[in-house]
This record gives sequence, C-alpha cells and structure tokens, in this order.
Amino acid sequence: MTASSPGLLALLSLSPDLAAGLGVALGLLVGAAAAGWVVRTRECRARAAVEASDALHRRLFDEAADVMLLHDTDGGALRVNAAGRAVLCVATDTPSLSLLDAVAVADRAMLRRHLAALEADGQARSDIRVSGPSGDPILLDLASRLVGEDGARRAVSVGRDVGARRAREAALVAARDEAEEAARVRSQFLASMSHEIRTPLTSVVGFTEILRDEVDESQRGLVDAIAAGGQRLLSTLDSVLDLATLDARRETLRPASLDVVAAVESAIEQARPQAEAQGLTLTVEPLAASLPATLDADALGRILAHLVGNAVRYTEVGSVTVEVDADADAVAIRVIDTGIGIPEAAMATLFDGFKSPGQGQGFGLAITQRLVHLMGGTVSVESRWRAGTAVTVVLPRGDATPTEAPQTAEALA
Repeated sequence: MTASSPGLLALLSLSPDLAAGLGVALGLLVGAAAAGWVVRTRECRARAAVEASDALHRRLFDEAADVMLLHDTDGGALRVNAAGRAVLCVATDTPSLSLLDAVAVADRAMLRRHLAALEADGQARSDIRVSGPSGDPILLDLASRLVGEDGARRAVSVGRDVGARRAREAALVAARDEAEEAARVRSQFLASMSHEIRTPLTSVVGFTEILRDEVDESQRGLVDAIAAGGQRLLSTLDSVLDLATLDARRETLRPASLDVVAAVESAIEQARPQAEAQGLTLTVEPLAASLPATLDADALGRILAHLVGNAVRYTEVGSVTVEVDADADAVAIRVIDTGIGIPEAAMATLFDGFKSPGQGQGFGLAITQRLVHLMGGTVSVESRWRAGTAVTVVLPRGDATPTEAPQTAEALA
C-alpha cells in the first residue's frame, strides 16, 4: 500500500458488513441502469418496427392498383390512394369528400344500404357506379370492412373496376338464354313438322301396300321402291320426333322391375332377320341367365333397338355381339360389331343428331345418349374407321322394386 490511496485504506478499514452492504448497493445501481438501457433499446426497436410497418402499409395502400378508401361509417373519406384519386377525380390523399357525392346518382341509395350493412354487420359488398374522369360511370365491386383507428370506428373499402367483366358475364348469360330458346324453338318446330309430315306419309306407305296388289309383276319393283323409301323416311321422321321430344324434356320415365337379359334377347330377335339376310352372326353373351333391374322398359327397348339396329345395318361382314354384365349397383350392355366403324373426325359430333357421323348413325346414337342420361347412366363409344365399333351403356340397376311415381326429364336434370 502507498500513501497515495487513503480512500482505499479507509474503505478497507471499514467493517466487513458495511463493505458488503455498499457492494450490494453498487451492484443494484449498475443492474438498474443496465435494465433501463435494455428497456429503452427494446422500446426504440418496437417503435421503429411500428413506424416501418405503418410506412409499408401506407405504401401498399397508396400504390394498390384498386381503389382504396379509408372513411367513416357515414361515407366521409379520410384517405384515398392514388388509384382512388384518379377514379374519383380528387387532388389530395386526404380530401374533404363524401362518397355519396362521388357515386352516380342512380346508385346513391345502393351506397346508403351498403353503409348501413357495414355498420350492422362489420362488412359489406356491393356493385356501385362512380363518375369516372371522363364522365362515364365506372362500375366498382366495393368491398368494405370496419376497422379500429385511434379508438374510432373506421372503414376500409376496396373498389375494383368490374365493368368489363360484368359486361362479359351479362353477354354470356344472354348467349346462353338465346341458345336455350333457340333449342326450344327448334325442338318445337321439329316436333310440329314431324307430325305434319308423318300423317300424309303414313297414308302414302299404306296406299303403296294396296297398290302393290293392283299392279302387274313388271311394276311391282317400282311400288316396292316407293314403299321402301317411304318406310325409311318414316323411320327418320320418327327419330327426329323422338329426339325433339327428348331435347324438349317432355319424356317421362316409368321404372319397373324387368329382366335385362330378356330385353336384350328381344332386341336381338327383332334384328335377327336382317342379320341373317346379310349373313351376319348375331349373339348374346350374358353374365347370367337372368339379371333383374328397375328400369323403364320402353326406354331400354329403344336404346337396344338403336344400338343393335345400327350395328347390324352398318356391318357388311362378320358379327354383332351383345355382352351383358352387372354388379349390385349397375348393369352394363356392350354392343360390339365388325362393321365400317366411325371416322375419327366424326367422333366429336357423335351424339349430335343433326351431324350424322359415319354412314348416318347420328340419330340413333343421339337418341340413345339422351335416353341413357335421362335414366341416370352413361354411354361411351370406341371405334376406328373400317375396324368396327363398340358402344357401352351403363345404367343404374336400382332395387328391382317398381317406382310409384314416374320420373320426368326435368326431375332428373
């Protein structure tokens, strides 16, 4: 120890307890100072983060492509972003502006309802027109939500120009309605014309049968040609009338218990004379001897008649085979032929009855598709030109219990 440190000597000469107390006090002072520094540092960082967040939000608000408005619940604008200033024709981002003044006169009542819904529910959304820079109205999809700011109830509204989109949507709806009306008128016209033509044509076919017995052998060929042409035209008219009825949704289903295998065999027998005349092999390959289902017998018979009839008509050499399969929920009928097939270019319009693919199978396939869909099933076609065709129909099997009320196309649509 040197003589130059009397304070240290005095401190060392103190009692141990007093020295310890002074040390503790000194430590507390240093700790408090350090804690205060940490708190002030955190507060500064938090304040800087809030300021940075506010700056980012203000930048996002101002630079948004959509109209952005901060306003009170009465519609008084407190802040407007750049896009909003351009649309609403205001000079500053904090204008003295009421939204009611900016909205087109015809839509002010809509804006009042919008603000009332905002006040009641905390959010609202409406299509509202505002007067644009050129004087032409701009349709905004205005979505608003209540927010809290400095203890006051404010609202943030986002407006997106949807005029072009709404116009496109309206045009699509109008086009759809026009197409549906055109289809309805077409179906009514076809049904009416089919009836008007069918009545005299039936008389022509009937009279040719009488005429055949009245002419000599040399002229019977001419009468037979008239009869064959009349029968073909009558069959086409029946198909047109059938298709028009289905397209107009006037078909009624009456499901009942039936045996699918028996229905297939009946269709086969109806087509067998023509198949034998062409030298074709016509067979049925059922999963079982009997397959009960709940289906409309008339609709199923028409489906089978079209499919088997087409297969026989457009198969010159080979065979037509009808496979029948089923599980607990569905029954599948597959008609396979070795005929001329369908060109690939015709597959896209296969079920349009007025764009007949291949050699004229369009009406039969179109009617089949409508009936299958009406019955809640599906139909698919696999074909290659000059390599045969396979048509598969899958129908719900039902519970084999007759249905009390008939089903209509409207009910199943």
